[in-house]
Amino acid sequence: MNRPLTLAADSSSPVPVTLRSITVSDLEDLRVWKNANRLSFFIKDEISAPMQAAWFQGYLARPQDFMFAVESAGERAGCMGFRIQDAAADCYNIIGLPAVSGRGIMTAGMRLMCSFILAEQTPAVGLKVLKDNPAAAWYQKKCCFSIVGEGSDYFQMRLDMARFKACAYKKNAEVGI
Repeated sequence: MNRPLTLAADSSSPVPVTLRSITVSDLEDLRVWKNANRLSFFIKDEISAPMQAAWFQGYLARPQDFMFAVESAGERAGCMGFRIQDAAADCYNIIGLPAVSGRGIMTAGMRLMCSFILAEQTPAVGLKVLKDNPAAAWYQKKCCFSIVGEGSDYFQMRLDMARFKACAYKKNAEVGI
């Protein structure tokens, strides 16, 4: 993502949530969070600071790649991202911090991110998740994703438009960038 972007759920949202494009100052947190949860992801190797910095340089060069810090009421809640590939959004690196678990912040963040994707990017929203990742059930129950296929160790999921209810949001200058 080569420009700053901030999305904020409309004030009618039951959970206040903001998605803010990551910056270089977020890299160490992202690295620590990913390493702490690496067994839930396809790539299980530990990420070093130089590897994270190299990823970030590549990320900045990919205009169809979006990675957000998730925040609520000034509190960090985790991260989430998506990239546009073959005219579809692939959601990735959704990591919620244990300190905010059960408060609905990450669910509200996914709803906000998917609303933005549908309104401004593409009508096709999906993700791959390892079968043994506890997030697979969360995607289905709380985030309106359905399993549409599977591999030996993963589920392919798509946003179920019959169940998903988009939210209103404010973008960029409207939220103070």
